Amino acid sequence: MGYFDPEPKKRKEDLFNMERELLDLDNGLRRGKLVVVSGLRRYGKTSLILTYLNESGLDYVYLDCRLLPPGMISLNSFLNLLEEELSRRSWAKKVLSSVDEVSVSGFGVRFRVRNERSLLSVLRALENKVLVLDEAQELRRSGYRFDSLIAHAYDHLNLKIIISGSMIGLLYRFLRVNDPEAPLYGRAFTEVKMRRLSEVESRQFLIKGFEQEGIDVSDEVINEAIKRFDGVIGWLTYFGFALTTSKEDVDSIHEKASKLALSELEHALKIYGVGERRYRETLKIIASLGKARWSEIKRGVEARLGRIPNNTLATIIKNLADSGFIKREGEEYEITDPVLQHGIRKYY
Repeated sequence: MGYFDPEPKKRKEDLFNMERELLDLDNGLRRGKLVVVSGLRRYGKTSLILTYLNESGLDYVYLDCRLLPPGMISLNSFLNLLEEELSRRSWAKKVLSSVDEVSVSGFGVRFRVRNERSLLSVLRALENKVLVLDEAQELRRSGYRFDSLIAHAYDHLNLKIIISGSMIGLLYRFLRVNDPEAPLYGRAFTEVKMRRLSEVESRQFLIKGFEQEGIDVSDEVINEAIKRFDGVIGWLTYFGFALTTSKEDVDSIHEKASKLALSELEHALKIYGVGERRYRETLKIIASLGKARWSEIKRGVEARLGRIPNNTLATIIKNLADSGFIKREGEEYEITDPVLQHGIRKYY
């Protein structure tokens, strides 16, 4: 389907205007062992990674850490995810056939012994391959030190590693690359930063996408979509696909997108339990004001929910920023995703 295919892209011709990011990713893997791809939700991280790997012909293992179970992540659940991915790779069965700790059969790859030693044996067998940990910030929910595992692979194995995350603050909180006490401290890595499209790029993307679909869309509709979705390529793709397949208008598509963004937010906030109300109220205040100062957030939360200590509010704001839901500009905070902002304003 080209640009408007809702699935992650795997072909360069379907990837819009990411030549610079592809080059940065290629240079990072050629010159080093570790690349971090960072960017907010729907900025195209997964499409960039999969397109590069498929176009380059490299053998890779792709682990989507969002598929790990909720709550605390055990080493066993990580091994389950790794088994499933290795079982899909025909080359992996051949590579792992001589590894004592795993069983390779027509049913796939299975760990005979489910411990760290088995995991390390598999990683050694994957030398000269690429390991992708997508949405790797999820691994912070484990008692097992996955950052130590990454550091071991970096130091002792000829294994390339790509780490990506949309919750950028949480990703770096997990990696702790600037903490002298952390396993990954001092290891060189390349960061590929994803970005929003400019207004000109957004227009080009939509016009070319509709041309690929053989559909004529008015400038008025395209201008409104650019205004609503503000350069977020995932939302522009969502809009293009919806308009192409369902013929809905911009308002209807925007409403559905905002409800989807809100659903994802609510899922993420559930980890805060009884504290969720304060997180929701903080977001409502920021969204309603557009940009809000600390004092305005504090007054608003206390007006609705009662007194809140400064350190508690500081933690809430830090967690929301680290999760990518808000950002700070000068002395003010704002919602990062325009579609989510609309959803909070209308439905919260």
